[in-house]
Amino acid sequence: MKVRLGLALLSLAAAAPGLEPEVLWRAWPQERFVTTPAPCLRPAELGEWLDRLATRHPELSVREVGRSLEGRPIHLVTLGSGETKVLLWSQMHGDEPSATPALLDFADYLLRHRDDPDAAAILDRLTLLLVPMLNPDGAEVYTRRNAQGIDVNRDALNLTTPEGRLLKRLRDEHEPVLGFNLHDQDRRRSVADTGVLATIALLAVAGDAQRTVTPGRLLAMRACSAIAEAVAPYVPGGLARWDDAWSPRSFGDAITAWGTPVVLIESGGVPPGGSLEELTRLNFVAYGAALAGLARHGLASHDPALYDAIPENNVDAWSDVAVRGGEVLQPGAGGAYRADVAFDVRRSDRERTECPGHRPAGPPRSEITELGDARVFGAGREIDGRGRLILAPFAVGVRGWSARRWLDGAALDGLGRLGVARVSWVVRSRHVGDAMRLASSLAAAGRPRLEVGSDEDRLPPRVLVRPPRPPEGATLAGRVESLERAFTGKRSADLDGALKMLWGAGRLPLRYEAPASFTLLRRVEGTGLADAVVEATWLDGVELEGGPR
Repeated sequence: MKVRLGLALLSLAAAAPGLEPEVLWRAWPQERFVTTPAPCLRPAELGEWLDRLATRHPELSVREVGRSLEGRPIHLVTLGSGETKVLLWSQMHGDEPSATPALLDFADYLLRHRDDPDAAAILDRLTLLLVPMLNPDGAEVYTRRNAQGIDVNRDALNLTTPEGRLLKRLRDEHEPVLGFNLHDQDRRRSVADTGVLATIALLAVAGDAQRTVTPGRLLAMRACSAIAEAVAPYVPGGLARWDDAWSPRSFGDAITAWGTPVVLIESGGVPPGGSLEELTRLNFVAYGAALAGLARHGLASHDPALYDAIPENNVDAWSDVAVRGGEVLQPGAGGAYRADVAFDVRRSDRERTECPGHRPAGPPRSEITELGDARVFGAGREIDGRGRLILAPFAVGVRGWSARRWLDGAALDGLGRLGVARVSWVVRSRHVGDAMRLASSLAAAGRPRLEVGSDEDRLPPRVLVRPPRPPEGATLAGRVESLERAFTGKRSADLDGALKMLWGAGRLPLRYEAPASFTLLRRVEGTGLADAVVEATWLDGVELEGGPR
C-alpha cells in the first residue's frame, strides 16, 4: 500500500497544472523573499521584512492587529480580492518557525507572478489572511510558550493569552472557509515503522470527539491530498499523517468546531546533511498546491483517500547515532552483554543553523535513547558494532585548589581522549566559587565534565596527582596504564581491577537517558581484553577520534 501511495503521489504531482510544484521548488532558492533562515528570524527583523514587502507591493495590506504580552506587534498580511477567505497562521509556538518566512515568500511570489493563470486565480478568487508570527515573545527567546508561560495552542477555550484572543477574533471577524495551522514537530519523528524521518506531517483536523467527516473536514482532507501530491517527490518516504485524536483546548480543533476547517502542517526532520531551510521551501510549495487547487475548483479534483493512505507519524523511533551489534562492558553488569546503543545530540535549531549573535547556553548535550535492542530505530548515522566492545566511561577525582596549576583545557582534553567523562574536583569551601568559575570557563564540547564541590565523599576511587601522558599505542591496556601512572606513578598489573576503580561507584554509566559517553574497542582475534584496539571515543555525544562508518 505504501509503495502504491508513493507512485500515486508522484504521478499526480507531475500532472498538476498552473503553479506546478516542480516550478515552485526550483524557483524558491532564487526567488525567496526572506533570506534570513527561519530559526534566526526574530520579531524585529520580521517587521523590517514586512515593511519591505509592503513597499514592494502597495496593493498588499500589512497592518498591526494586536500586541503580545510584552508589547511586540502582531501583524496581519492581506492579499487578494476574492470572496473566499483563507487564514494562515504561523509560530504560535515561538520555537517553530519554518513556515514564517514561507508565508512572506509566497505572498511576494504570487504578486510578482500575477500573470500566471493560477496566481491570478488565487488573487482574484481568494483573500489570503496571513499571520506570520502569532507569538513574537516566544519567538524572541526561541521557546514554545508565550511570556505568560502558557502554550498558546492550548488556550482556545480559556483565551487567557492575548495571542489566543487575537486568533479567535480574526477567525470570528473573517469566517474563513479554510485555515492553515503551521507548526514544526519534533525533528526526530519518523514515518510509521519505516525508520525514515517525517519531514512533513499533515492533518485534516477533527472538529469533534467522533472525528466526524463533515463537508468542511472533507475540504481539509482534499487540501492535505493536494499538499501530499506536491511535496512527495521532495521528501522520499518522509510524508506522514498527524494523529487526529480530538483535543478540544487546541486551536486547530476548536477553530474546526467553530466552522473553519483546519489543515495542520508540521515541518519535521531533514535527512542527515540537509538544511532546515528545506522545510521553508516545502511549505512554500505546499501553499501553492493547496491554494491553487482551492481557487481553481475548490479542491474537488483531489481525492481524500490519498490523505487517508498516508502513514501515521511515529515517535521514539529515530536517533542521531546508532551503534548496532556490539557488546557493552560496564561495572556491575556481570560481564559483557549484547546491546545496541542509540543516542541523540541535543542542539537547538538556532545553534544548528549558526544564527548570527546566538550564544549557546553551553556545550551540546547527548542522551541515550535506547540501550538494548534498537532495531526499530532509524538513525542519522549507523555504526557497525559487530566484533566490538562498547566500554563505559571512566570517572576520576582531583583534590585541592593547587590543582588549578595543571588542571587546564589541555589536561581535560587528554583525559577525554583516554575515555574519562567526569572529573570530580574537591576543594576547600572557601575555594568552591573560584573553582566553579574556572570549571565553567573550561567547559567545552568533547571535554569531560568538571564537577566542583567540597565534600571528600564525592571523590571517585582514583584521584589524579598529575595530568596523564598520552598512551603508548591504541590498546585498552595502554589507556589504562596512562591513567594509572597519573594516579600512582606506577603501572597497574591488574586490568580488571583497574577498570573497576576507574569506573568508580554509583549508577551504571551507560543507561537509558544518560549522556552518550563511551569508547568503541575492536577485539583482536586470539587476544584478550587488554589488547582490544581503540577505534573511537565519544564524550557526551561528541566523537573525539575517527571511528568506523
